[in-house]
Amino acid sequence: MPSMLHAAAALALLTLAVYVLMTILGIAANAKGELSKEYSLTKTGTPPPAWVGNAARNLINLCELPVLFYALVALSYATGQETGGLQLTLAWVFVASRYAHTLIHVTINTMGLRFLAHRVGAGVLVAMWIIFLINL
Repeated sequence: MPSMLHAAAALALLTLAVYVLMTILGIAANAKGELSKEYSLTKTGTPPPAWVGNAARNLINLCELPVLFYALVALSYATGQETGGLQLTLAWVFVASRYAHTLIHVTINTMGLRFLAHRVGAGVLVAMWIIFLINL
């Protein structure tokens, strides 16, 4: 039976996949001479090409807002609130929004679409926290 833990695991897998992608793209950019040692060490100088930098910036995104999701999942289990229903549906919508955001960010990187995917996820997460707090 699907649970919020499955949703959290799916999000963790996305984060790890983007980490692997960023690593592969960084190695490819370095091999092509498109990644400066100075930038890699100090984040100064010539930045990497967008096809490398977007994955790295997306990884940062996956380590920001989702932290509140992981905390909510853990707190839901700790307080016995992980019962499925609306919270479970919202958890999967949040995860889907993060997948959409990542796909947009590392491919076409269209700001409007990326913003929409991010804000949908943020709104869902706010709703989840409100539901959780009401049910405490």
